[in-house]
Amino acid sequence: MNLNNLVNDAMQTIQKDGFVEQVIKKQLETTIKKVVEEYFGTYGDFRKELENHVKEQLQIDMKKLGIGGYNLMVLNEVKSQLNAALHIQGVQKIKENIEQMLVGIKPEYKLSELIEAMKKDENDDHERDGEKISFILEGEEDGYRHIYFDPESESRDSWGSEKSKYRYKYQLHLDKEGHVYDSKIDGQNLSNNKDIMTSFYHFEKLMFQIFATGAKVILDEDEVDTYYGEEY
Repeated sequence: MNLNNLVNDAMQTIQKDGFVEQVIKKQLETTIKKVVEEYFGTYGDFRKELENHVKEQLQIDMKKLGIGGYNLMVLNEVKSQLNAALHIQGVQKIKENIEQMLVGIKPEYKLSELIEAMKKDENDDHERDGEKISFILEGEEDGYRHIYFDPESESRDSWGSEKSKYRYKYQLHLDKEGHVYDSKIDGQNLSNNKDIMTSFYHFEKLMFQIFATGAKVILDEDEVDTYYGEEY
């Protein structure tokens, strides 16, 4: 018996059947699986590398974190919310004040009635009895009328010089229908006054009401009494 021939024949048969390839493939699969498990496993190199990488990315420099800026941002937001709340409440308060301020206002007033109201307010103690007020009524060709009046005499002002009508304490300007479209108190235009809710009382309040509602002023200038008297 030739042993070499038997071995050679057996090897050829194994080769033809693909046995060697199968063994090699199986061993490679086993080896690769083991390597992957070890690399990606609980204690593998991949886990260690991944942990180190994540730690590096999570490093935070507290000095550069800007906590102070964050606090400022929070403070600004609180301030913004507070201002919004105050604005809402402020608008409501102004609305309530305006409603109260305009209660009882009439749609029209006589000029003589307004002059008497001013005189009463200025001469409550009757110390001005017999004195004269300042009063000017002007008319324009286009129908607009302009009224200037002052509790002081028209001859002199507090500086001793002749008083200009534009320095009279009260001014009313009427359109062609007699409605107030502009008004001033002490040279202050009521449409630009920011303190109208707190600074007007008595006759000044009436002046504001007339302006705010655009009330009509009936020009009965012949009935206007420019002197302070004892009876009102």
